[in-house]
Amino acid sequence: MSQNFEKVAVLGAGVMGAQIAGHLSNAGIPSYLFDVNEELAIKGKETLTSLKPAPLYKPKNADLVTPCTYDNDLEKIAEVDWVLEAVVERLDIKESVYQSLLPHLKESAILTSNTSGIPLNDLTKSLPVEVRQRFMITHFFNPPRYMQLLELVRGNETSDETYNTMVDFGESVLGKGIVHAKDTPNFIGNRIGIYGMMVAVNLAIEQGLTVEEVDKLTGPISGRPKSATFRTADVVGLDTLVNVSLTTYDKAPEDEERDMFKIPDILDTLIESDRLGQKTKAGFYKKNEDRSIYSVDFKTGEYSPMGLVRFDCFRIAKDRQKLADKMIALCYGDDRGSRFVWEVTARSLIYSANRIPEISDDIVNIDNALKWGYAWEAGPFEGWDAIGVRRSVDRMQSEGKKVPEWVLEMLEAGRETFYCTENGVRTYWCPMGKHPVIIEQNPKVLNLVLHKSAGNTLKRDLSASVNDLGDGVLNVEFHSILQPTLHPIDSSYVEMINYAIDLIEKGDYRAMVLGHQGANFSAGANLNLLLELSQNEQWEALDLAVKTLQDTTQRIRFSSGPVVAAPFQLTLGGGVEIVQPAAHRVVAAETYMGLVEVGVGLIPGGSGNLRMILNAMDGGTGRMGAFQKIQKTFETVGFAKIATSADEAKHLGYLKKNDTIVLNRDHLIQTAKDKALELADGYDPPVYRDDLKLPGAGGRTAMAMALKGFKMQGKISEHDVKIGEKLAYVLTGGDKAGLTKSVDEQYILDIEREAFVSLAGEKLTQDRIKYMLKKGKPLRN
Repeated sequence: MSQNFEKVAVLGAGVMGAQIAGHLSNAGIPSYLFDVNEELAIKGKETLTSLKPAPLYKPKNADLVTPCTYDNDLEKIAEVDWVLEAVVERLDIKESVYQSLLPHLKESAILTSNTSGIPLNDLTKSLPVEVRQRFMITHFFNPPRYMQLLELVRGNETSDETYNTMVDFGESVLGKGIVHAKDTPNFIGNRIGIYGMMVAVNLAIEQGLTVEEVDKLTGPISGRPKSATFRTADVVGLDTLVNVSLTTYDKAPEDEERDMFKIPDILDTLIESDRLGQKTKAGFYKKNEDRSIYSVDFKTGEYSPMGLVRFDCFRIAKDRQKLADKMIALCYGDDRGSRFVWEVTARSLIYSANRIPEISDDIVNIDNALKWGYAWEAGPFEGWDAIGVRRSVDRMQSEGKKVPEWVLEMLEAGRETFYCTENGVRTYWCPMGKHPVIIEQNPKVLNLVLHKSAGNTLKRDLSASVNDLGDGVLNVEFHSILQPTLHPIDSSYVEMINYAIDLIEKGDYRAMVLGHQGANFSAGANLNLLLELSQNEQWEALDLAVKTLQDTTQRIRFSSGPVVAAPFQLTLGGGVEIVQPAAHRVVAAETYMGLVEVGVGLIPGGSGNLRMILNAMDGGTGRMGAFQKIQKTFETVGFAKIATSADEAKHLGYLKKNDTIVLNRDHLIQTAKDKALELADGYDPPVYRDDLKLPGAGGRTAMAMALKGFKMQGKISEHDVKIGEKLAYVLTGGDKAGLTKSVDEQYILDIEREAFVSLAGEKLTQDRIKYMLKKGKPLRN
């Protein structure tokens, strides 16, 4: 058996089965999508191009999914290397499906179930011994494209080869974070995650908090997703939430917190009135026709406008940068918000600790399950470390809470934290062995935090550092102190990039990786600084800042050693301009990339226009001539198009066709390092281009007419026209370009910079920047 399955069969074309087939196609793997009739199978495939958020990296991936029926196409099972069952959660139906496919199953094929509610031992009772050795549970989280978690459960007879194959395939091909779970109700992610949600619901009712108050306290401020508690419930579906909760209640009778999984009256009320959340347009929240959002009253079940939410603990936490400091402010305050957060946190931590060894023998799998399946910034035990284990345990005991014995034993042994990182080694406390255990490092993952703990930082500045990755490879890492989530480009980044390139030019190092492991690669320029310089009419300073960025991007391009950029998630504006000149890009599949400067009244100023021109010229876009290529670029940049995947970024011209796409973001830095080393042998920097043939004035005329048409249709404003004309001037090569005249790189950079600075002086542009900073969305003026 090989990790590179050539073809897969997915049984069940419902929302989950279809999306798993869709994600297989994202990885380039064709699949047969089975259901009881052709109509359901075809419908399952069709949902892949209509669901939001999009299950596919690009719509064309749906071509790899072939609808099939059990009556007509079972012989196709003989072609596949993996059969994944995702039919309705009824044992009799699953057994019937298994029996129908067994005569066609290859001797080497793996059979797995996506179940989360039926014990593995029950599923295997009707299977032959030789098939049991190739059977296990592969539990994907919904939506499978976006949720990193894949829980794997092996049976007593599952072979090591089968299990290891699925581990490797899930991680390296599908890009999943693998959690090793036991055959217990709801495994790990949903067992802990649903408990936390039910605690929050019950405590909110008990303590008199509103829906919006709870979501304010249990969202990003506490390291959780924006959807927090009740919005998450609405997105998941209240009926689904209830079903998962009752699975634990019904199938885990010995659970000391079993009653917490009972369904509170408000959930019964909502479900009985068909208010199931987002899919019925009403749940804990309801959006009205005027787009205002109401929340439900726990006592009456009626909706009312959301109230203003104010908590002292939230105000204090908001001013703190690190999650640990935020959580300390939230947990140890003295207002009712703090009392709520503390109680939810304390109960969830104790519950998680009590699940060892029932659902896992270690804390690492529990933490990973919640980070990858519920998008928590820190897992339960990482979060416990953050608020102080001894301090929190003392408070728990003073309040009469029963702290698990193994946690007390850890403290008595002198260990103050569940995790410890020192000299490049990370350990965790093992409850079973009562001693610390080294976490083995995955050779495909280069963890920068761990790597730096061994003293590998060469230079650190306010917003960026230069690290030694070994083997002659440098790393420039972003860690903005002002906006640690968005990482806007500032002078610190530029300085550290230049410092690293200096080391390469001296011959001290061979190559560089430009990347980090934060929330987003970079959301663009420092708009606050840009606005300040513009309002104070410091044009020379602004021109110098832009030229310094341009010069730095050219140094990246012409470095004597290869620079490999590793973007991920939001990569916008200046972030794109830092990435594009690299010798190669190793890109996370989930990368949302775009030159979006027109949204704040500007055009790209840090070499973005030059890079898009070069990409268009070198992109091999069929029979398109110079004008058609630049016209496409004009539309992409002029409409601030944002790619919703790395695949789409290639299509839009932000990336090159040969750039590497990696589905598992955890592999990004190591893959980029490997690519840098591969390129370093015999590396020759690119040749400076002085032969750029651009459309010139003739091309601008056509673009100007298009802008005029958009203006007449009311699609753009007069200021948009001015921005568009500036963009067209740069992309068509200014006054020097024409059908018989070439321009060079520096000329494009010069006219780009001139256009950028002139637009920054416009009051309407400055109004757009102010609005973006205040509202977080573009102003059309």
